[in-house]
Amino acid sequence: MVLKTRQITFNKTICSTILLKNLAFPLVVWGCMSLFNSPTTLTRLVVVALAIPTATMPSTLAIRFNVHEAELASTQFWSTALSFITLTAFVLALS
Repeated sequence: MVLKTRQITFNKTICSTILLKNLAFPLVVWGCMSLFNSPTTLTRLVVVALAIPTATMPSTLAIRFNVHEAELASTQFWSTALSFITLTAFVLALS
């Protein structure tokens, strides 16, 4: 319902947010966990969990408080759509 009631757009801010959430953050954590020799199973679980798309709560809160509603709804949509690629890549890279 949240996504249906908001106009989905794509701009530089949304692109940056998605790249950071879906790619950069999991990669940084993966690198740190590798650097500190974390157990392989734990590393896989953490990195894949971080690569999961943006949750619905930020969009819900944005609507509730009338702050950047369309931007957060768009981020949620594009993060989910592109996660089919990024999440798959992380699962394959970690296997």
